[in-house]
Amino acid sequence: MGTRRSIKSEQMEQATLNEGNEVTVWSEQVPADKVYAHGFGSGSRNNGRTAYVYAALVASGNGTGTDGDPIEGDLVLAITDSEQRDVLARYEFSDLESLADAEADARTDRPLEPVLEPLASEDRHLEVRVIADVASDGVEVDPTDSSARLYYTDINA
Repeated sequence: MGTRRSIKSEQMEQATLNEGNEVTVWSEQVPADKVYAHGFGSGSRNNGRTAYVYAALVASGNGTGTDGDPIEGDLVLAITDSEQRDVLARYEFSDLESLADAEADARTDRPLEPVLEPLASEDRHLEVRVIADVASDGVEVDPTDSSARLYYTDINA
C-alpha cells in the first residue's frame, strides 16, 4: 500500500506557538499525480508494515521559551485544502510529552502511526500541527535541536 515517507524534525518550520491554537510546523502539498495519507502500515504490531514514531520538540530560545525547553501540548495531523485555509480532516494524534518520552523507548515500544483516512488528493496539503499548552505559549520550535520521526504514505509510489 504505497511507499513510506519520513517527516523529520529538520523538515519542520521554526514556528511560534500560541496556547490553544493549532500551529502548522510541517506541510507537504500533494502533487497532481499522487495521493498521500498520514501514517504508514496497518497499525497492527503483528504486521511488518508499521510506523513507530516519536516527536521530541524543543524551543529555540526565541520567544518565551529557553533554548532546549521541551514543548508541551498536543500533536495534530491534518489535511487542508489547496490554499491551506480549510481543514478537511484532522486527527489529534498524541500529546507531545508522551511522544517525546517515546524517543528513548525501543523502536517497537513506540506509538504506532497507522495510515489515517481520509486520503489527500491533488493540491491538498498534509500538515503536522501543534496545539501548545500554557507552558509553551509563545515558544518558537527549533527544528534543528528537536528530534522527530513521523510518517506519511505516498499511495501511488
